[in-house]
Amino acid sequence: MRITGRRWRASPIRGPTRGRYKVAEIVGAFAASHTPLFLLRHDAPAEEVREEVFSSYRRMASEIVARGAEAMVLLGNDHLHAFSMDRYPALAIGAGPRFGPVETEPFLPSDIYEGAEGLASHLARGLLANGFDPLLCRELALDHSFVSPLALMGDTGLPVVPILQNTVAPPLPPAARAYQLGVSLRRLLEGYEGHERVAVVATGAPSHWIGTPELGAIDEVWDREVIDMLCRADAKGLSAWPQEKIDEGGNGGNEIRTWISAAALSGDTEANLWTYRIEPLWFLGVTVIEWPIGPAL
Repeated sequence: MRITGRRWRASPIRGPTRGRYKVAEIVGAFAASHTPLFLLRHDAPAEEVREEVFSSYRRMASEIVARGAEAMVLLGNDHLHAFSMDRYPALAIGAGPRFGPVETEPFLPSDIYEGAEGLASHLARGLLANGFDPLLCRELALDHSFVSPLALMGDTGLPVVPILQNTVAPPLPPAARAYQLGVSLRRLLEGYEGHERVAVVATGAPSHWIGTPELGAIDEVWDREVIDMLCRADAKGLSAWPQEKIDEGGNGGNEIRTWISAAALSGDTEANLWTYRIEPLWFLGVTVIEWPIGPAL
C-alpha cells in the first residue's frame, strides 16, 4: 500500500516587521490525531469515513500553504522508538538537517523531511532561558506520531521542527506544564527573525489505549469533554486536570498535552472543530481542529 498526496508548495509572502527586523508570524495552529492504523488499515473503513478524515488532513495542508507558511513546528511524542522507558526526556527538540522514519515501524513511508535547524536551535535556546530543559537532538528518527499525519497531509515542501513531549514514561510532566510550553513557544516563534511565517500542528489524542487489555476502546464522553473545552477557549481549565482525570482517556489520552500546548500558543482562542469521527477500525475518534490566532498570553 502506498499513500500518495498532492504536492503543496508554499509561495513567499512578506512577514510582519518589528522595528527594522522581520520577525515570524504564526499563520495557523492545528491539532490532528495520529495512529499507525492510518497506514496499516488505510483502506479498511467505509469510503465516507476515509473521505471525511483524509480530506480534513489535506485541508489542513492546503490552509498552511495558502497562508504562506515557511516552516512547520510539529508537537508530538515518541512511542518508545527513539526513546525508551529507561531514557525518556520530558521535552526534546529535533534540530537536525533532515528527519526520516524509525526503522522499528517498517510500515511508515520512507519520506525524508527537511529540518529547520536555525528555528529549532532558536527555540531550544529560548526554552532554556524560560525554565524548560529540552533535549536537543541533532539526529532523530520520527515514529507514527509525526509521520502518519504528515503522510495524510501530503508533501507541503516545508521544513519541520519536531518537538516531543513525554506522554509515555512516568512520571509525566503535569498538563499545566504543556500549557506553559505553548505560551513560551508563541513568544519565541514571534521573536524569530529567520522564517517569516510558521504553522504549528499538534498530533495525538484523543482517548485511546496502547498495549493494554482496553486496546481498541474509545471514550466518546471523555473525547467530547476535551473538545468542548477547547472550543470554549478553556485550555487553561483543561490543563488543570489531574492525572487521574486524564487517565480516564487511556494511556494514549496523555497526548492531549500536545493539544493543550497548541491551544495556549494560539492565545487560548475558541477552537474550530473540523472533524470528530469515531472509527473502531482505527481504534480512535479521529479529530482535526484549528485555532484562530489571538493575542499572545
